[in-house]
Amino acid sequence: MATIIDVAKLAGVGIGSVSRVINGKDSVSDKTRLKVNKAIKTLNYKPNQSARSLVSKKFNTIGIWGTELAGTFNSQTLRVIDHELITHQKHCLVTNGDISNSENPNLAIDSVNDLISKGCDGIIFWGTDITHFDIAYIEKYFPNIVLLNNRIEKIDQKCFYFNHYKAGYIAGQHLVDKGHKSIACITGDFQTEDGRKRHEGFLDAMKDNSITIPSEFIIEGDYSFIKGQKGVMTLLKRNLDFTALFCGNDQSAMSAIATLTSKGFNVPDDISVLGYDDNEIAPFTSPPLSTVRVPFDDMALAAVRYLLNTCYDLQLSVEHNFPVELIERKSVKNINNK
Repeated sequence: MATIIDVAKLAGVGIGSVSRVINGKDSVSDKTRLKVNKAIKTLNYKPNQSARSLVSKKFNTIGIWGTELAGTFNSQTLRVIDHELITHQKHCLVTNGDISNSENPNLAIDSVNDLISKGCDGIIFWGTDITHFDIAYIEKYFPNIVLLNNRIEKIDQKCFYFNHYKAGYIAGQHLVDKGHKSIACITGDFQTEDGRKRHEGFLDAMKDNSITIPSEFIIEGDYSFIKGQKGVMTLLKRNLDFTALFCGNDQSAMSAIATLTSKGFNVPDDISVLGYDDNEIAPFTSPPLSTVRVPFDDMALAAVRYLLNTCYDLQLSVEHNFPVELIERKSVKNINNK
């Protein structure tokens, strides 16, 4: 079934122009009206109520398209977005953008079309699973978008992200500063750019300190509790001698601590553990988790405020600088004086 984006693409105009033609608005040139009507006829497009309303009124709804919505850390961020929208009498419409197991090459575009058809004034794209090509295509015909935890240089002002490479480097340098030289790692998900970048930063911190991490000390993770547990079990079965473990996120770090403890190791006296995120649960683990605090909530707030300003003519302050910082608690031991 054809969508309003398909009509806009075929006609070579924006979604707003298509909607104005559908609504019979006079503020459209005869040439544009002819192209749009021809595209509608060619595609046998049937306008729905959302398309008819796209220009004539606001839906007071912001859509979220994403694959990074699960887990306690991201649920916390989702609450930040929803609270800001509610503060300004707006609503949130969420769709899971998981396209990893689909054979449909147009699934991302189709799911965004579906989100638009349900009535959204703007969309937050959360994560890096949708291609830059698809985002550029969507942005051309539906410009009210922002990217969260992703970046496309040509629309940089609409992108809200932080430096994962720097955060990974800070994590590695912290362990080195605490005297650790034999360090294992359970990475983030290498299918995501941020997972790869934080690992690159970590390895470069090792390299700059003349420390080599053998490949058997590195376990590829996926940010889950179970992967943290299995990663630790794999490292222990290999009989590796390591004094510190860096995990690609706090969830895997928490399960790593639990698994090490269950196997008779003391954290941090025997093995130090460092996380990444600063999950709201991190201060309450045993021991409290040292981690890299990433400004996800600040980014989300800035992204939603950008859309509120764009879609509803508000004048909210919008930040684009999101520094990371090391949060020291009790899970990393200083072994310099051993």
